[in-house]
Amino acid sequence: MDKINEDLQLYTRLADPKVKHRPDFVSSRYVSIQDKVNNSVEYESNYINKLINKGWYKLGNNTDIFKDVMKGIHFKYRLNGNSISGASKGTFRSGGIIIGKKNDDPNYLMYKAYNGCLFPLQIKDIQEIYIKDPNIEKTERTNKAINKTVYFKEPTNITSFPVKLISKLTNEEIVIYYAKDNYTKDRFMNTKKFEYAYKTGDWSFL
Repeated sequence: MDKINEDLQLYTRLADPKVKHRPDFVSSRYVSIQDKVNNSVEYESNYINKLINKGWYKLGNNTDIFKDVMKGIHFKYRLNGNSISGASKGTFRSGGIIIGKKNDDPNYLMYKAYNGCLFPLQIKDIQEIYIKDPNIEKTERTNKAINKTVYFKEPTNITSFPVKLISKLTNEEIVIYYAKDNYTKDRFMNTKKFEYAYKTGDWSFL
């Protein structure tokens, strides 16, 4: 049996204070994507289909996650039911950004979660890994380097004509503008600012 590195198992999970949340974000009321995936078959199916449409795929060999090309890539995974956490087989985890091996230990992957926490993950505890195509991710990073984040004023006057974008934090749709009618809505969605935000996800509220 492989020896468990207790130092890594007890690695401090401290959230990054620089991580920005929406003004109305309340951690005690927030339901994570992984909780929704693990508790709703319908939500899981829709979510996985969205990932596939965005260029995500399952690794054929989990150890490929240690390749240099994977560093900085976003990934998600499922546990195989053997981890000390006690999570059942197939449990989905949102993952984060791949850092690489911890101290060159071939048994552990280090990654940064979306709340800024650093996590060690035993490779033998993973059932399967999903990653975003490195070529697609590289293109997106290049585009973001060329273009700047666009900002929208958080809407307050609710109407029957909402415009929505996907949140980088929750991966869910958020209303970023309320139009007075369909004509105004279409005009707003045809602006370069909205098109850039829609294609890249590189947007935020003021």
